[in-house]
Amino acid sequence: MPKSLTGRLMLVSTAVVFLFLPLAGLVIEKAYTASLDNRMQEQLKIQIYSLMGLADELEPGVLWLPEALPDERLNQIASGRYAQVSNKEGAVLWRSQSTLHINLPNVQKSLLEIEANEENEPGTFHFHRILDVAIEPLHMAHVTIIWEGPRDSEHYYTFQVAENLETYFSEIDTFRGTLITWLGGLGLFLLLVNLSAMFWALKPFQKLSQSIRDVESGSIDSLETNYPRELNQIANNINALIVHEREQRSRYRNTLQDLAHSLKTPLTVLTGLASEIKPDHIKDEVQEQSERMNNLVSYQLQKAVSGGTSPIKQRVAVAPEAERLFDALTKVYHDKSLQFENLVSPDAVFFGDHNDLMEIIGNLCDNACKYGHSKVTIVSTHSTSEGNIIIDVIDDGDGVPEALRKTIFDRGERLDETVEGQGIGLAVVRDIILSYKGSIDWHDSSLGHCVRITLPGEQKKPI
Repeated sequence: MPKSLTGRLMLVSTAVVFLFLPLAGLVIEKAYTASLDNRMQEQLKIQIYSLMGLADELEPGVLWLPEALPDERLNQIASGRYAQVSNKEGAVLWRSQSTLHINLPNVQKSLLEIEANEENEPGTFHFHRILDVAIEPLHMAHVTIIWEGPRDSEHYYTFQVAENLETYFSEIDTFRGTLITWLGGLGLFLLLVNLSAMFWALKPFQKLSQSIRDVESGSIDSLETNYPRELNQIANNINALIVHEREQRSRYRNTLQDLAHSLKTPLTVLTGLASEIKPDHIKDEVQEQSERMNNLVSYQLQKAVSGGTSPIKQRVAVAPEAERLFDALTKVYHDKSLQFENLVSPDAVFFGDHNDLMEIIGNLCDNACKYGHSKVTIVSTHSTSEGNIIIDVIDDGDGVPEALRKTIFDRGERLDETVEGQGIGLAVVRDIILSYKGSIDWHDSSLGHCVRITLPGEQKKPI
């Protein structure tokens, strides 16, 4: 069973067409065959009545018919139409010239059989087919009549007329071929109409599916509600879920931010008071635990702005964000006289939360400024896998030793203890990237030390 609605509807409509049309063809053919049978029987009856009109009894038991008949086919040998008359003993009294090459079956019954069987009583027409290979296929009609002669004498005569069935079978074959052609064309037409109707009827579903993908990618904020009545309720419910999800994420983020900021103030006070504690071992312990709690609060504060777990994304242009970040870093590190180079493509787009992007490239560029010597570069390229972009953050520093490239992403790990920091920036970056099912790794570049990240997004391939 197909899993798509289109496939299921097409399967059902095809089955209906292929079941209905053969049955309809069979019924039509049966009706046409019955019509031909009735027409042939009427023609044979007319021929018998014509022979009766021409017949005359010359003497008792002797019936006369002219040799040349008005129907020319009865005068021609092997014309396909035959006639003969016989008496009650079965003796042929007369036969048409067309029967000179064949002998028609003798259908005369004895008087006792006729009287015993009401169906064979005089005046009843009987029709049957003869398909004996020894003679032509024939459709025969016969009737027995009682001829009243002088002095109330009665004589039984059986009139037989037969018609060749080749023309009949030819008409049936021609009609069957025409019927198959027309029904086949009708079936194809019905399938095309059904297919067109299904695509027309299911088009709103395709539009709704595409709109949902656009909401997920951030192209639009909500679904349209100009669908058919059955789908409008679904679109409205999805829009309500989108609004609820965004409001809920906003409430969670604000709550975590408020909690983190509320805790940072007393932690700062505790850290300041720790310096006044006299016993050195207690002072060191308080400072260590205060620093640990401060790191945890900072990490959770940064984690609160992460939106990577949400299926509904925004479209964030990377180049303007990188430019604003470089403007801020220029002021922060003005004493190092760093050169910033933004090589991000103007059409590079990140599918996700704006704060997440700034958290990622902000931490990486900040580290590049700390450990670089004179230049920091950010570059974007298209990914070979569909739906991703690659962003490289490059500095001309000494780089990270091979042995530390895996552990540097752990919380609290720092490359240089003399540089200010808490050692959780790269851990936050890694967690955000992984929440988007992306990747981060060190990469060798001709421009210097490079950190390469892969994120959901798009960028046109270079021509």
